[in-house]
Amino acid sequence: MARRAARLTGVAADERTGGGASAARPRDGIITGYLLKQIRQSAGLSQEGLAEQLRVDANTVQGWETGRRSLTGTRVATLVELRHRLRQLGADPQLLAALEDAAEADYVLAYTLGSEPGAGGPDAHPLACWVPKRSFAYLLAWPFTGQPPIALRQARTSARRGPVALAPVLSQEERTRFFTHLRSVAEQSLSDRGLDDARGTLLRRNVYYSLSWNSSSETTAWLRELEQGEARRLGRLETWSPSWTAARSLAVARARRGDKEPLRHFIGTALNSDACQAANLNYWAYWIGEVPETHSSDEFMAGDLGPWSGAALLRRFDANLIAAEPLADLYAHSLWALLERRGRLLEADARLARSLANGVEALLAEGDLSVQSRRELEQVHYGVRLLRKS
Repeated sequence: MARRAARLTGVAADERTGGGASAARPRDGIITGYLLKQIRQSAGLSQEGLAEQLRVDANTVQGWETGRRSLTGTRVATLVELRHRLRQLGADPQLLAALEDAAEADYVLAYTLGSEPGAGGPDAHPLACWVPKRSFAYLLAWPFTGQPPIALRQARTSARRGPVALAPVLSQEERTRFFTHLRSVAEQSLSDRGLDDARGTLLRRNVYYSLSWNSSSETTAWLRELEQGEARRLGRLETWSPSWTAARSLAVARARRGDKEPLRHFIGTALNSDACQAANLNYWAYWIGEVPETHSSDEFMAGDLGPWSGAALLRRFDANLIAAEPLADLYAHSLWALLERRGRLLEADARLARSLANGVEALLAEGDLSVQSRRELEQVHYGVRLLRKS
């Protein structure tokens, strides 16, 4: 039993007695820890009950859930074993499926909070080497926005007793340090002449998106200043390039912070060509998970539309035809562009067509939209009405 307990805690005997490597820093696993608490609750277990099932001490489970003992610091085999055991205990499958992305999010969070912006150079930053998907990004955003990821909002958990945190908790100092680090590393990427341009662009666009989680006036002003600098540096974005993706992410971040004009300008000027339209849709499909592969650069967006079906993407657009949505213009244009290219999607789903017609009508009546967005939504509405009549 002692060997099994050591395996599940991820701490060897010599480490417990001080003879091995030092333990992970405290709070390295706050996202996985909070998720583990939800997983445990979905199985109807207390901390003591889960500890008994795993044959570990209750303090170990408590340490995992608070981030005091990093679950991400355990061996890969240990995490796999833990996930399988929780599955056997009846935990919610959607919550279990999110553990891998949560561990990735904890790594990025710990790296950002635990290193100086210049350490190792911008190209060594974890946000410079891959293109994140929504499943990861929403988990990383969770401690900052307080909004649970989409896949977890319907997960079953037991009723909570007393005042409890509704999301993984960071201190104000940690939140400030996170965003300050991101701003600094983005600025360094612009001045580092030895940095590969594509990698630097990927880093900045990931930073721009992440900064949209910060409502401070300082970050809003910084995004505005960077948008002006990027516009001067990039010039006209008439064809696709890695820089196009940075401009898109920056416009999205500005819109999330309340300024819709840069996004409307981007839609009107940088989404005119077939190549840029395809890149926008390819990225949307990747973002929501319709593209199963994970990419280390933005090059996959270039070219024609990928082999993804578009059904999940259409449902995503339908769900976000909301007047209060800060990206309503981008959703409206992307919906129009998708149906222009794959209009037969609606023929197979009468319920979705009805929902889409209702959503478009409501958004046209209540939404703050650009002239272009209104025109394109009216075309969508007309096409859906014709389809429903036929």
